[in-house]
Amino acid sequence: MELNKVIETDENPKMIEIYLEQAWQSAFCYALAVEEPKHEWQGAKLLMTIIAGNDSTLQAMKAAVDTGSGGLSFGQGKKDLTDYKFSQEFRMYSDKGKYSKFPITINQNRKAVAIVHDELLGNGDYILSFDADPGEGLRQILGGGKYGLNILPEWKDIILNEFLRRGCIEEFKFYYDSALFPDGFSIYKLNFSEETGEQEADDIISGMISSGMLKFPKTGTGQAVESIEDLTQYMTTFMDDMVTKVSNKVIPGHDPMTDSIHPQISTYKRELFPVQSHVTTAIAKVLKKQKVALIQGEMSTGKSTMMTAIPDVVAAMSNKKGYFACLMCPPSLTKKWPEEIKEILPHADVRVIERTEQLIEFHRKWTSQGRPKPLKPTFFVISFTTMRGDCAMVPAVRFDYKKTVLQSESNSLPYRFGYYCPSCGNAHQVIESTAVETNEDGEEEEVQNKRTMDEDEFGTSRRLHNSKNPANAFCSECGESLWTKKVPTRYQSIKDWFKYERQIEHALKQNQPLVQQIQLSQPEIPKKVGNPRRIASIEYIRRKMRWFFDITICDEIHMLKSGMSAQGNSLGSLAAASKKLIGGTGTLFGGKVRP
Repeated sequence: MELNKVIETDENPKMIEIYLEQAWQSAFCYALAVEEPKHEWQGAKLLMTIIAGNDSTLQAMKAAVDTGSGGLSFGQGKKDLTDYKFSQEFRMYSDKGKYSKFPITINQNRKAVAIVHDELLGNGDYILSFDADPGEGLRQILGGGKYGLNILPEWKDIILNEFLRRGCIEEFKFYYDSALFPDGFSIYKLNFSEETGEQEADDIISGMISSGMLKFPKTGTGQAVESIEDLTQYMTTFMDDMVTKVSNKVIPGHDPMTDSIHPQISTYKRELFPVQSHVTTAIAKVLKKQKVALIQGEMSTGKSTMMTAIPDVVAAMSNKKGYFACLMCPPSLTKKWPEEIKEILPHADVRVIERTEQLIEFHRKWTSQGRPKPLKPTFFVISFTTMRGDCAMVPAVRFDYKKTVLQSESNSLPYRFGYYCPSCGNAHQVIESTAVETNEDGEEEEVQNKRTMDEDEFGTSRRLHNSKNPANAFCSECGESLWTKKVPTRYQSIKDWFKYERQIEHALKQNQPLVQQIQLSQPEIPKKVGNPRRIASIEYIRRKMRWFFDITICDEIHMLKSGMSAQGNSLGSLAAASKKLIGGTGTLFGGKVRP
């Protein structure tokens, strides 16, 4: 994309234009970096720009970028009698909520603002360099959380040159006013793949160290290290030096020895212990700067108390009285959590979501009322099973009607008539009435009036209690479930699967090109029709309630660590749909850690 198609002059300055609230707003542009569109019909993504203009124009531009506008345009201005006539060169769009704004002053004390995407601030694959030192920017990127490589300052230029030689990094072309940046201004982009980028960078750095391109500074003889045989001995020997180095490098965001707790904590019904108060304040400070925080502590340390107080402190830091919080916990804790919340925040509105329809009903009602801001803390307690959803349930029994020849000839009742339980073998009974009678011993006992369920009474819906039709969820005689979970499968029986397996095995050994043809010829997975669609809570949240929850609390988060499980995937979707996330666990290793 050519950003300097037309030479810039005082009569023809570079400009950015936006259509907002039925009015066109134009600002002078002193720098612009965009990401090339993947399709012709798509606009370019805004990465960075520096604009100047009057206050109303700058405010309109910042608001448009914050809301994710697709109506931005870059072009050339032509000086007219009273204004500049804008001529568009290409369209742009912005990512919602992913930009930082920095007010600056340019030539002749003119107000301007720099709008920079998070990807250029060390959170992506772009390196922004104002001081002609891109090597330092590369060192910061590689040393960040994504790559986690400890790069020494004296290595930065060597690594930059090697990355340029390998094509792992390239200079990014963009527009900037050379008069405004006389010392130079550059942007570089890393070209690692998204899936294996971390490993590629690690392999290159390791190879450079092995080949001697990168050398470690030498201090001392190294004899003390050679005498150490295990990690425990190393930690014991150099513990003081390591503590000193970490203390010099790492500055804590909250120091209990010098920093005070947040005043909101003193308003709670149940007073928090000093350690709990400091941890709550520290995590709240962390969440003001980043999205996710994790609390790891032993049993009875008050993790539930702290996770209840943290959202309230975060809201108080923003001068908010109300907020929406999603609390995801194991099914066994859905009764305990509302009590825990009420102990700390007695005025909070706590809703235990047992079925997805309860969440949908609340959200639709809230939407119809104009999406009002919450006036008090509102918690939605959802269990793992409700959040992840489940497969459909179908009847596990069918109606049996069998007569012997003699019964048919005599027109008598069949010997099998009804829905027979697979566990106890008895026919399911309809309880028509219940009465309390006194037996021969003078004790009261419950007597039920029963009859065998007819064929047309079972129906297609699961009923726990008698309603218009009698209950059919559990066997009346033994209590066993009369329903089972069933997922549509590609093959109706194991015999069909074995047939396909034999074909694949033969093709793998004899005719490799035939393998893909056999795989493509598999029958389609049948679709369930005729029944209401089951929606997991996380599916509705992911599609309809994005950014609805101000904060999500996930208790016992170690139970969701499997990325290929339904509840593990539900945690990922919930984290993406929420503004903030707190995780709580007593162990990071599923109960297998040792103190």
